Amino acid sequence: MPLLKLFTLIFILLSLSGCLASAIVGGVATVGNTVQDERTIGRLFDDNIIASKIDARLLAERDMPSRWISVEVFNGQVTLIGSLPSKMHIERAIYITKQVNGVVKVNNKLEIGKPKLKTIMSDSWITTDIKRQFWNDKLVSGYKIHVETVNGKVYLQGIVHKLVERQRAKDIARKTEGVTAIVDMMQSGTEQPNGS
Repeated sequence: MPLLKLFTLIFILLSLSGCLASAIVGGVATVGNTVQDERTIGRLFDDNIIASKIDARLLAERDMPSRWISVEVFNGQVTLIGSLPSKMHIERAIYITKQVNGVVKVNNKLEIGKPKLKTIMSDSWITTDIKRQFWNDKLVSGYKIHVETVNGKVYLQGIVHKLVERQRAKDIARKTEGVTAIVDMMQSGTEQPNGS
């Protein structure tokens, strides 16, 4: 797409209001990064829309510290990662997420508690370091595997075609300083998301 058309499209999208504009702009911004992502552009767009709707609904919820929650959507499967003050908050977040059109499944990885600033900064550093290592690795793609870290626990999500790539990604994450556990949520290229 010529540069002028891209800027025009972004300008039009920015003039839209509400979550849809954010989702569309987010989708456009990630198109450049989807060259190696196994999802189709349409699926990636749908996942971005779903994530934006969930974020908006959690943000609008009274007494819900949604800034403590990371929403990851991959092929309609939503993973909620982070911390909330109580079991009631977690159950409410899951309920809200399930009400969003297009959600196939909700993986709850929320923990009870309040994140400390030091932990949040450490988690961000771990995620950044792992992604950097993925991008510099010959077997693992930094584009295909999504990384999220909460309290030192690393969640790996994406599509991989070879067992060696999956194992290498886990090994890289495991050897990264500050990592306390690995949660492998990766799918093989032949797996299809289930509707449970």
